[in-house]
Amino acid sequence: MTDTDRIIFHCDCNSFFASCEELLEPSLKDVPMAVTGDPESRHGVILAKNQRAKKYGIVTGEPVVQAKRKCPGLICVLSHHDFYREICDRINSIYVEYTDLVEKASIDESYLDVTNSLHLFGGDAKKLADSIRERIKEEIGITISVGVSF
Repeated sequence: MTDTDRIIFHCDCNSFFASCEELLEPSLKDVPMAVTGDPESRHGVILAKNQRAKKYGIVTGEPVVQAKRKCPGLICVLSHHDFYREICDRINSIYVEYTDLVEKASIDESYLDVTNSLHLFGGDAKKLADSIRERIKEEIGITISVGVSF
């Protein structure tokens, strides 16, 4: 089997930290919000932002002070990494139902080799990717992107 015979999914959670914070506090979906480092310890940068904050041009790594100039109403929340890991574990437990070949690339990103299991789910890579996306949204409450390649 060559590399081009393999079917690999690249699964990446969308705005993962911000999406997790919206799970903890659903009202944050309705306002521009960013997950930040602690300004008191001089780590006051944007770690993640929701869609409403993105519309103001706020970018990851930007100082909070600069982001608040762009969007004075920006709600900043400190990160909850233990909760993010919990959500990540739940997502990865879903992935292993489709293949035992799951490689975590980061807290919110994994590669799934579905080459040998695709036939168990109908044989259509795009439909399986769509199914995984829908399942994560329904069961976990966040959206993911799934790229299909070899």
